[in-house]
Formats: sequence, C-alpha cells, structure tokens
Amino acid sequence: MNYTDFDYKILTTQLRQYSDEKYKEFHSGLKVGSNFIYGVRIPILRRMAKRIAALDWRGFMELARDDSYEEILLQGMVLGYAKMSLEETFERTAAFLPKVDNWAICDTFCSGLKRVREDLYETWAFLMRYETSPKEFDRRFVVVMLMDYFLEGKFLDQALDVIVNIRKEEYYVSMAAAWALATAFLKDREKVLRILEESRLDKETHNRTIRKCRESYRVSEEDKALLQDLKIK
Repeated sequence: MNYTDFDYKILTTQLRQYSDEKYKEFHSGLKVGSNFIYGVRIPILRRMAKRIAALDWRGFMELARDDSYEEILLQGMVLGYAKMSLEETFERTAAFLPKVDNWAICDTFCSGLKRVREDLYETWAFLMRYETSPKEFDRRFVVVMLMDYFLEGKFLDQALDVIVNIRKEEYYVSMAAAWALATAFLKDREKVLRILEESRLDKETHNRTIRKCRESYRVSEEDKALLQDLKIK
C-alpha cells in the first residue's frame, strides 16, 4: 500500500490531536531546535514510526516535511525501524544529518540505529567522515554513536581517542563527550581515570565528565571522592 499525501495529512492531524501542552512547554524549555513543536510524547511517536516502517516507509520519507520537531524526529525513528541494507542506512543517514539541529533528535536517532551492529568496521568508516565536520551536531552524532555502539572490546581504545580529540568547543559536543566518557568509566575505569589524570580534555569537558561520573549510582563513593579531587578549579 503506497504512502500518499492523504496519509501524511492524517499524520499531521494525529500530531495535533496527540499534542500535550504541558509536555510542549517542558520540551520547548530544553532548547531542542528552532522548529515548531507539537508536544507529542516519545512513546506515541515510536508507535507511529513503527507503523510507518512496517508499510511504505520509503513513500513516507519522500513526502515527509520538516515543518516541526516531531516530523523530523519521526523521519529519524522510521530510518531506525525500517528494513534496509547497511549501505542504504548510511546513504539515508547522510541525507538526514543536515536536518539534525538539536540534541534530542540526534540522540534519539542514534539510539535507533541498531542495524549498524551488522558491521561495526563499516560503521566506523562512515562515522569518521564526520569526525572533523564544522557542524556541531555532526560531531555530536559521532560521539553519541561511539558511546552507543563502540565502547567495548577492540573498539574501546579507538573510540576513546576520537572522543578525547574531537573538536568540542560547542556545549552540546562537550556534553556528549562527557556523557560518553562517564559511560566508558563504568566499562573501563582505569582508562578514563588516565585521561582525566593526564588532563587530556579541555577544562569544561573535563569537569563535566567528572560531574557525570559522580552523578551515577554505579560509581562508588570512593571513586566519587577521587574524581572530585581531579576537578580543575
């Protein structure tokens, strides 16, 4: 069954109907980009995306507009749920990334791209195309993808090296790096401690990493005290 303009109009009508004013106000305060926000909660969007992905999702992607935060988020979700080759995933990701202008769409999109586990070497090569991008959310995309899929086994050292060295003067790249390093701390404490002890990060990312580590209930009180002592004044 082909996805039609009528179907898309029904979708935008549903977005209006599912709008939650309190959630809209809350989400607007999180600075999730410049697009209009309906205020639809993520579980509802996931259900909508799954239905689209099970039908004519390519037709949906051709008709999809970027008129709202939710419409762009749905596109990213559909790309995660739809069945396609890894090669097509990379092609469609490259086309989608210019639309990513906030942390919420970036992070939700990354978490849904579980298909990349089919070949992490190919995925790594694709990600490194964006490692030196001048665009803030291209680089956040790289860091969050490394956090979600590469902080283990033979990829850990290389992933940490990229996270440490990637440009992160912008807030949302720095915060992603801190989040990724705090996640890595739970997997290999010694390697992340060494990064902090050797002062390999800029001051802001260094201190944000320590804060994210200390916020975790999985980090011991002894390590929290140790980390606090490593904070740059």
